[in-house]
Amino acid sequence: MPTKENLYHRGVLDRDSILCAGGCDLVESSQHLFLHCNIFGFVWHLIYRWLSISAVVPSQVSAHFTQFSVSGGIGNKRRSITQVIWFATVWEIWKERNNQLFNDKQGTVAQVVDRIKSLTFRWLKAKYVTLPFNYHGWWLSPFTMLGIG
Repeated sequence: MPTKENLYHRGVLDRDSILCAGGCDLVESSQHLFLHCNIFGFVWHLIYRWLSISAVVPSQVSAHFTQFSVSGGIGNKRRSITQVIWFATVWEIWKERNNQLFNDKQGTVAQVVDRIKSLTFRWLKAKYVTLPFNYHGWWLSPFTMLGIG
């Protein structure tokens, strides 16, 4: 990922330009940005709460993907859905980071989470056309709505 730390190591940015876009005054690495930033990492707290999952966030992004994919059970349907939610969360965090850096616009963590809920609903509805769930139910309790909670 072209995080600031990565761009610094490639000689694109200087040392004074590698702090996180979230304003937490720490180096913007993938692990920091997506998992441990006080701003962007807090998105995961709200996603876990939405899904009724309790977990300790691992230090590495790849370990987080593995852990999140099997959170609360390893059924294939649930794993597929948690993977979609994980990818949507990372995508929305990345988009919010870029929006702050390049467009000087800052959304709230709650707005990012709302976009994740909306995006995952649309992605899953497109993939599983016959799934009997509605937007309101998805918004409140996705796994309960799907009968796999």
